[in-house]
Amino acid sequence: MAGTTTRQIYEFGPFRLDAVNRLLYRDGQILPLPPKVVDTLLVLVENVGGVVDKETLLSRVWPDTFVDENNLSQNISALRRALGKGDSSIETIPKRGYRLIAPLSPPQPPGIPAPVSAPGLRERAKWIAIILLALALAATVSYISTRPAAVRAVAVLPLQNLSGNAQDEYLADGLTELLIGDLAKVGALRVISRTSSMRFKGTRKKAPEIARDLKVDALLEGSVMRSGDRIRIVVQLIRGSTDAHIWSEIYERDIRDVSGLQLDIARTIVREAGLRLTADAQTRLAKRRPLNREAFEEYLRGRHSWNKRSPAEINKAITHFRKAIDLDAAYALPYAGLADAYNQLGTHLIGERPAREVRPMAIAAALKAIEIDPELAEAHAALGYAKMYDWDWPRAEQELRRAIELNPSYGAVRLWYAAFLQQNGKHREAITQAHNALDLDPLSLIVRTQVGWTYAHAGDFQSAFPYFQDVLRQDPGHLWGQWQLGQAYMYTGKYPEAIQVLERAAAGYQRTPALLGTLGAAYAMAGRRRDAEKLIEELKDLSKRRYVSAHAFTWIYLGLGDKDRAFESMEHEYEDRSSCVAWHPVWHLLDGLRSDPRYLDLMRRVGLSRQ
Repeated sequence: MAGTTTRQIYEFGPFRLDAVNRLLYRDGQILPLPPKVVDTLLVLVENVGGVVDKETLLSRVWPDTFVDENNLSQNISALRRALGKGDSSIETIPKRGYRLIAPLSPPQPPGIPAPVSAPGLRERAKWIAIILLALALAATVSYISTRPAAVRAVAVLPLQNLSGNAQDEYLADGLTELLIGDLAKVGALRVISRTSSMRFKGTRKKAPEIARDLKVDALLEGSVMRSGDRIRIVVQLIRGSTDAHIWSEIYERDIRDVSGLQLDIARTIVREAGLRLTADAQTRLAKRRPLNREAFEEYLRGRHSWNKRSPAEINKAITHFRKAIDLDAAYALPYAGLADAYNQLGTHLIGERPAREVRPMAIAAALKAIEIDPELAEAHAALGYAKMYDWDWPRAEQELRRAIELNPSYGAVRLWYAAFLQQNGKHREAITQAHNALDLDPLSLIVRTQVGWTYAHAGDFQSAFPYFQDVLRQDPGHLWGQWQLGQAYMYTGKYPEAIQVLERAAAGYQRTPALLGTLGAAYAMAGRRRDAEKLIEELKDLSKRRYVSAHAFTWIYLGLGDKDRAFESMEHEYEDRSSCVAWHPVWHLLDGLRSDPRYLDLMRRVGLSRQ
């Protein structure tokens, strides 16, 4: 970020800004402005003539608070009214930020009284001391104004596995993820999520290019080498804009002390980045516990599988997490991982098992993790997710917000909180949270898809389509992107396009129930009723071999306009505790049923009658 506070008083035109006391004067009179409005002006004044991006303004004015751009816009409007110059002094730079165009008066140097005639020795010493003090002050100001800008955003690049054993790849990836988690506990630091960071594994890109892609100030890169129970980690913090080294270190520890090693690295980065920690953040970064080596490795293997997100890999992750717990029952992270895995098994798209079976297991695992470590953000997030789809709305919001408080850079919980807000009719706030997730994970295709999904459920398809199309340009076979683009086409009456996308997706993913249900609805709405009825029969036959969510049938019945069969199917969803029920208030296929007593009764039972 360009510019730091090097002056106490700024003067421009008839205005005088007191940076210390946060007061703005006009012709000697204090202007009654809220403190945050004055803070906004101070950031602009410090960077006068240069463009200050919105992200910088938000992080400087609200460093420990989550606000959207509306707050910033309101502050800019208040400033323009106070300055009385319309848009001439504060310029809006479209899609970037703002620039202050106002020549600053030069700072007044410290006054030195003229020497008196024939001063005595004591008087002469006094003036020499004053001059030396002025010179020292000038030197200090010069140093502050030229020192490197503080690091506000960082990305942890994948650690290289130098062990010479491909089987240790999970160790390098796991340590990368844990370092990201530790740094994310620092509220003053924006930390890019794992998905975007891992895109640069084995990359040949230079640091400045990566930093631009991820919009960060610095990169942490390094390597890990394992020899028996010893690990050696070499890490370095690099200035993103210049590729200059800020700090580097070599650590060698017993693998059982890996949590202490991670925390040492995190604390050093915080110091080198010039950040100030809150008391809570200092406490969180001080925690360390000895690890059971085998339990730790099983946890890393579990996360390695969970991140792949396929049904087979999620079941493999559950096996690893359970082994970790068997080896160390007081280790909180495997319980949080187990909760995440069970939550995924109960989703509509994966649909491995009924939610009524796996959700209680997810809740139990998350509660156990919180019992062991009450400040584990991943556990609170997993519990909030499960409670949201268990229709316990107050507890869901409490847990999701607590997870954000503990780890502001945890992108997944931002998406889950966006879902909670949208299900409760708060579309604008949901879009803000979805964009927060994208800022933390800018290269993640699933996050980009979810941003589009959030716009679509708010009825803004014009904004939604570019996100889905961008995802499919990068990965034409992306399941979520195809599924959501197909739905968006269907909702906007583009049935041939919807059918084309969904048929391609169904063929590529072995005709999973979720895709067949959406495709059947598109067939029905396009007038291809016979094709839709064939898919109903295919789903019934498939249900004899595996679990099929009732929601797949619901969509086809809705497309056919068969309200009675649709409501019967929705009752089965309710009995299964399907996650889809929570989305009924925003799914456009149900728009024609909002006043039906059966719909109103179902929403009342799940606590969404206010919708």
